[in-house]
Amino acid sequence: MAQLVLHGGAGGAIADRPQRQAAVDRALDAGWAVIGESALAAVQAAVRQMEDEPLLNAGVGAALTQDGTIELDASIMDGTELRSGAVAGVRDLRHPVDAARAVLDDGRHLLLIGEGASRLAAAAGVARCEPGTFATDRQVKRWEAADTVGAVARDDGGRLAVAVSTGGVAGKLPGRVGDSPLIGCGFYADDRLGAACATGVGENFMRLVLCHRAVLEMASMDAEAALSSAMDLLSSRLGATGGMVAIDRDGGMAARFTTPFMPWAQRSG
Repeated sequence: MAQLVLHGGAGGAIADRPQRQAAVDRALDAGWAVIGESALAAVQAAVRQMEDEPLLNAGVGAALTQDGTIELDASIMDGTELRSGAVAGVRDLRHPVDAARAVLDDGRHLLLIGEGASRLAAAAGVARCEPGTFATDRQVKRWEAADTVGAVARDDGGRLAVAVSTGGVAGKLPGRVGDSPLIGCGFYADDRLGAACATGVGENFMRLVLCHRAVLEMASMDAEAALSSAMDLLSSRLGATGGMVAIDRDGGMAARFTTPFMPWAQRSG
């Protein structure tokens, strides 16, 4: 049996909640349409769809830096062989998650930044675009972020995968990199344990290496308990809030958030 769970970012914004949930539901459909191919294909497709949603903080909805520019991060991980690929600080790639997949498929490195990431992605056929493509009227006017988007999947073969994409924290310093492209911090997947991805202020997840910690806990507890433990630690140790979604090795799905809102969706079958 296959499972897919995803989120559109944990935050406190009151506006646009139904529309943001609808965007996540569309991403669920996009990922589910290809889950028969593989868990890796499903998370890539789901996150790719969310990069096309202006109300989510990824791709065309990405948050702006304090200079009013766009710098995008994304990652993807295969839990079977622990292969991973990530990009950070890219400005001219239409779908950063596709670039992360290109890094994974290339296999030489785990993380590429800036122009180097763009060059490898373009050589692999990933579409490039003008940086201004991502600065929507909404982002320019409001400069708000709905945090990272992410997806976790388990296919019929029991293979786990995770993918995330983000514009980062609104008003961030140019050059800032958060948890989303850092393995173990904003994402992690291991078929023997489980898979998880996070949303919130990345520096907090980086300090705790929280996704890796949550996945390790799935050795002795299910996804729901592991995420509850992770969110409790985030609050008690750092006084921070955020959200996570996860699937354990047995196919148990979970979503937890300590912010006022996090659009998320799941499907199993």
